[in-house]
Amino acid sequence: MKYNNKYREKFSFSYLDEKTSLQLPKYCEWKNCNNKGKYKAPKNREFLREFYWFCLEHVRQYNNKWDYFANCTTEEIESELKSDLTWHRPSWPIGINNTNFIINDNIHNFFNNEKFTGSNELKKSKKELKMADFYEILGLKLDSSLPEIKRRYKTLVKKLHPDRNQNDKNSSDKLIRINEAYENLIKHLT
Repeated sequence: MKYNNKYREKFSFSYLDEKTSLQLPKYCEWKNCNNKGKYKAPKNREFLREFYWFCLEHVRQYNNKWDYFANCTTEEIESELKSDLTWHRPSWPIGINNTNFIINDNIHNFFNNEKFTGSNELKKSKKELKMADFYEILGLKLDSSLPEIKRRYKTLVKKLHPDRNQNDKNSSDKLIRINEAYENLIKHLT
């Protein structure tokens, strides 16, 4: 059926008129005020979703006098600000209440497929180095300071630079290990 003007009255609805006619007008809750209350303001800090309805003049007066932290001690205000950083959700320092989750990635032997053998080999071949290993790669003691680490790194880089050692293929591998060790030490110390 095509929409024609002769069916217009059958299909026209006035939702806005029905909604406004069903709502009762709100009046300002200020003492001795008979204006319409179009603006809402929270009643107190415990119930922020309960409102007073005021006219524009009285909502301005109410907002100027209203204090969220009224009757709170400084400790309560500080704890409120701290919990606001985490959206009032519980949080703990790192290392406390940590649970070890055991995730079995290979439930259906998915990674035993031939397509994924290369990526598994890479994961197995790359070993995790400790901080002591990084110091050892650079030839330093464990109590070396940051300036000593930087000095040693610069001398090793000059010594093993590819332009200086064009015929030695092992020098580029050593340089890569030295760069990795230096980056990890700098991240750890700064």
